[in-house]
Amino acid sequence: MDKSNNSWVKRSLASHSWLGLFVAAVMFLICLTGSFVVLFEEFERWEQPNVEEYLNYSPEQIETAVDEFLLRVEQVPKSLYVVLPTKEVPRIHIAGDGQEWFVNRDGRLSDAPVEGWTHFLKEMHINLHLPQTFGIIVVGIFGAMLCGLIVSGIIAHPRIFKDAFIWRRNKSERLNQVDLHNRLSVWGTPFYLMIGLTGAFIGLVSIFIAASAGVFFNNDRDAVVNAVYGAEPKVNQSQQTINYSKAFENLQQYAPNATPIYLVIQNKGTDHQFLEVAATLPGRFIYSELYQLRSNGEVISHQGMSDGAAGRQVAYSVYRLHFGHFAGFPVKVLYVALGLCLTVICASGVNIWLSRRKHQNFINDLWVAMVWGSPLALASSMFSIFTSVPALAVFLVTLTLTAITALMIKNAITSKRMFQLTTGMVLLIVALLHWQTFGFNHPLPVVHGINVTLVLVGLFLLWQARLSFKTSKAELVEVRSEG
Repeated sequence: MDKSNNSWVKRSLASHSWLGLFVAAVMFLICLTGSFVVLFEEFERWEQPNVEEYLNYSPEQIETAVDEFLLRVEQVPKSLYVVLPTKEVPRIHIAGDGQEWFVNRDGRLSDAPVEGWTHFLKEMHINLHLPQTFGIIVVGIFGAMLCGLIVSGIIAHPRIFKDAFIWRRNKSERLNQVDLHNRLSVWGTPFYLMIGLTGAFIGLVSIFIAASAGVFFNNDRDAVVNAVYGAEPKVNQSQQTINYSKAFENLQQYAPNATPIYLVIQNKGTDHQFLEVAATLPGRFIYSELYQLRSNGEVISHQGMSDGAAGRQVAYSVYRLHFGHFAGFPVKVLYVALGLCLTVICASGVNIWLSRRKHQNFINDLWVAMVWGSPLALASSMFSIFTSVPALAVFLVTLTLTAITALMIKNAITSKRMFQLTTGMVLLIVALLHWQTFGFNHPLPVVHGINVTLVLVGLFLLWQARLSFKTSKAELVEVRSEG
């Protein structure tokens, strides 16, 4: 009986360890990819740097692009999007029903946007490449879990704020990890809580809508969406030719501070056709205000994202708050830095647990493969830019190989050093390949900004690997001399 109980306890502990490691790995991956997704606009330009860029556009250019788009597609989409140039992404592209092209200065359609490395990175963070609705709910649950971990961590450590600047660097590795975990946690608590809350909202909003529809709207989900985000106007007219010039002119008079970022032609070619223009407003966190106009350019109304109910304004502000797309590039850099701090917190939390165990086994090896293999897999997946191999396939194969390698080496320090070294080399190669492919004298600053960053990070990782090797060698010499 005792042996049976002991066996059951061991199996339960093993299952608990596997589950804990899996949850920690997913949280780590979401935080790591989220740190870089903040820069997805820059990565998209870097990935396709030869697309024509400009800030000025004309109504005639938009009309030409729409006409050519309609000639290329078999069926007119219900919603036809024209994404306008901004300082962050000075490009125009037109899209509808899964078909999309960039637009040249003359209004002619150019190359199609690729669903390459940047798309892979976004999908990994947003839904973990799971079926879209299910995946985004899973990520939302992890956002809620993050909020719970933050609150419970503060409650469980009453001295965490008092000891905010204490760091025992020369103590044991476990104490180093504890101080690293606690210091980074307390310094960025407001940011991490905001990220968790907004991430949970984005991921779980579909559940909120379904629940609200069942309780308050007789299972009518569209009614919930309309109540929160506003309903489309009911338009009935005979004119089908859109007067873009008049529309922009009237919008300027109606909302002089609005800066259009995209427009949507709804119900193109029908009596219910109307134009919807999304525009940013200065000093506001909302993603945009939505203005509806008739085909003749007459303003119908606006959605109330900026001046409607408080809940509507909050719901439409979540995106920019979560991804740091407000107040310019410096805020993005701050988000990347704090996102990486949150990633380190995830890793150090598991490191603390591992250091408290009296033994080391495959869990130590798999965790070092996750922490240092994930950056290597992300870096290796960048090779998809230059080949036809999907980025997701490269990522999964690389991550699997790092796990196998770590299990074979059975030494976390050696594995970490090897993965750092390899990641550094891969980043250097990617930067050089990109320069060679698109030109060392490419006129786009973002190309050189990202490539130089890859080189600097690559050199830093090589230096870290070398430093770790020298430290290990010195410790080995010391042990031998004592012997």
